[in-house]
Amino acid sequence: MGIFLFSLPVTSAFLASLAALVIITHAVRTAPWKALTAPGAFSAWCAFIILLPLLWRFDVPITGGMALHLLGMPLFVLMFGRQLAITGIALSVIAYTAIHEGLWTNLGMNLLLLSVLPAYCGETVMRLTRTYFPRNIFVYLLGNGFFGAMAMLSTIGLMSLGANELWVVHAPTRGDTVAYMLLLAWGESFLTGFLLTIFTVYRPQWVLTFDDNVYLHGK
Repeated sequence: MGIFLFSLPVTSAFLASLAALVIITHAVRTAPWKALTAPGAFSAWCAFIILLPLLWRFDVPITGGMALHLLGMPLFVLMFGRQLAITGIALSVIAYTAIHEGLWTNLGMNLLLLSVLPAYCGETVMRLTRTYFPRNIFVYLLGNGFFGAMAMLSTIGLMSLGANELWVVHAPTRGDTVAYMLLLAWGESFLTGFLLTIFTVYRPQWVLTFDDNVYLHGK
């Protein structure tokens, strides 16, 4: 859903690149890298970085030169947290741009839409569910894995469509495009919740946002 096909205005592209550079640099410096020393965590993090560009390649072209595809970022954010997700997804976006000959002038905007935005959206969802809902594993899995993923996917999709509508003159957004995007987001949210449940149960050391002391002990 990023802007890979059409060139952005120079000023917008520069400001987006500057903002992305500042945010990603801060994420790299403050990321909890020691958490990746848990058994298999670093391998899982690297696997996500490799798999995301492959996932984005399976797309469905729509009007205006855009394409709909699974995003995969909500699961990345829910498993590894904001800083590690921003860093990892940024590497995936750079790899996708290089492999599939994307426009490097759009890299900053794509990083904001596909890396920074979902990470902060996911962190907000997790904070809200922890603050306003009972702290148990079912709320974590359903509140974050399904409803949280749906919120992230819808936000990313609408922001991407809005950016295309704003800057790509010959790519107007049709009403059915929004409907298809939300339908795809609904399906991916189910998949995200399913995978988050599997990883939380069988590989909890990979799910860095899940805290036994918060969601299990004393329940």
